Amino acid sequence: MTRPDRRRLGVAGCLALAAASVSLLTSCATTSTAAEPSESAPPPAPSTPAELAASIVTIEMPDLAPYPEPDPPLTDAESEAKRVADADAQWQGVLSTYPDAVRPPDPFAGYLSDEERKDPLRACLQAAGAALSEGYALDPDAPPTLGWSTSNEAQRIGAYACDQTHPVKITRPSANDAELGWIYDYMVAFFAPCYEANGIDVSPPPGRDVWVETYPGYVWFPTYSDDPRFRDMTLELETAIRTACPDPDTYLQEHPGIR
Repeated sequence: MTRPDRRRLGVAGCLALAAASVSLLTSCATTSTAAEPSESAPPPAPSTPAELAASIVTIEMPDLAPYPEPDPPLTDAESEAKRVADADAQWQGVLSTYPDAVRPPDPFAGYLSDEERKDPLRACLQAAGAALSEGYALDPDAPPTLGWSTSNEAQRIGAYACDQTHPVKITRPSANDAELGWIYDYMVAFFAPCYEANGIDVSPPPGRDVWVETYPGYVWFPTYSDDPRFRDMTLELETAIRTACPDPDTYLQEHPGIR
């Protein structure tokens, strides 16, 4: 009777044991992998103006240089020259829509403050047939602003004359080069990054000297107007983005002590 080869049986037994071990390890590994939690899905993007307003974030304000010294206030003659120049610029706006419009005689009848001119301006615009609207500032205590729109040439000319009858006297000079440099620095260091933190695309800025030297001929200014999420603008959404990321004018108005 032939005796079994114990050596070969031993090898076969080891192979069987090894196979069983591999099978067991594979089973354990598979079980362990299946038990690992999957990565959580990102939160859904805001789909309404209210949701977008609630998602707006701000960023830390960087240390900015002190605001530069402005030029001296305008003299009466300089204020008058500024009024005439502004009236000319506004009339060019009329001509851009109605090239054959005839400019009326200068309707200027004296300066009034913003609050003083509101009632006569409203009455004049209504008589001209313009559609009126009211806007609201970020400051809840500030009075509403008066806006208007026109739908034909006669209304547009009439609205131009109304606006020029009692303008606000301009005594503050335009920003000098040092002030423009500060405004540029503010936009590059805070305003643009704040927009980008909210997913708003901002084009690369030009060089500081280029921006200052060509202003206002070449204007780089971050805006959300091209972002489709902001097309259905509401007061809540506008307040949220302007509060979180104030533009230079808004920031300076809210911090009058820095200049």
